[in-house]
Amino acid sequence: MTNDRDDAATLAAIGVSISLAASVAHEALGHGISCIAEHGHITLLTFLVFRCLDGGVWTDGGGPIAVLIAGALSLILLHKLPPRQQLARLWLLNFATMSLLWSCGQALSESFDGLDDWGHVAHDLSWPTWWHQALGIVSLAGYTFVMRWVVKLAKSIVGGAPGRLLIPYSSAMLSAVALGSLWHGARLASALDGFLSFGVAPMGYLLIARRLSVAKAHHPPYLPHTRCFIALVALLWLAFALTVARGIGPLA
Repeated sequence: MTNDRDDAATLAAIGVSISLAASVAHEALGHGISCIAEHGHITLLTFLVFRCLDGGVWTDGGGPIAVLIAGALSLILLHKLPPRQQLARLWLLNFATMSLLWSCGQALSESFDGLDDWGHVAHDLSWPTWWHQALGIVSLAGYTFVMRWVVKLAKSIVGGAPGRLLIPYSSAMLSAVALGSLWHGARLASALDGFLSFGVAPMGYLLIARRLSVAKAHHPPYLPHTRCFIALVALLWLAFALTVARGIGPLA
């Protein structure tokens, strides 16, 4: 019996795993390694919250920079994978899109309120007040560029099946809200942060999916049910929920 549609569970697992990978890239690799490199001390690590004692400008900016680098590297690797690596190509496309839109969307928001990572960097470096306008222009231009780039790349990977973007996007958002709510220090605020980071910031997903749904593109082979991948993602999510999401460090 041939499969006449993509497996929704596998697509959902892609989104859930991306929420974990993006959090690790931003909080652990970006902020965490920068904190250690600046001889600081990690005092709190959760799904979307990081605190460092005696950290500096690299600690503050390390998170969004790491996510940008991870997204860009994913696009580079995507070009090198053959079409038969369907699951890997879909994962890389969605991870790159999620990461880059999140970074640009976060920067755009912080250009208005001056809070969080880029606001801290601006304070560390004593940037002049026009940094708000400059960051807003750069982040908006970056957001637009990423959307156009992804539309071109996705035609051969997504084809006329917008669910290959919408299902991972939705599952990543739901995963982020659930994991964010597990930190007892601020359950509602952390869950809201998960929704804003993985639901609102990358809302360009909806426009990209809309463009692809009306584009005339050949549908690639349908994505099969991948039991091992789904089970692995479920185990990783549970481990993350029981450890990092609940908070690690003296302030946890």
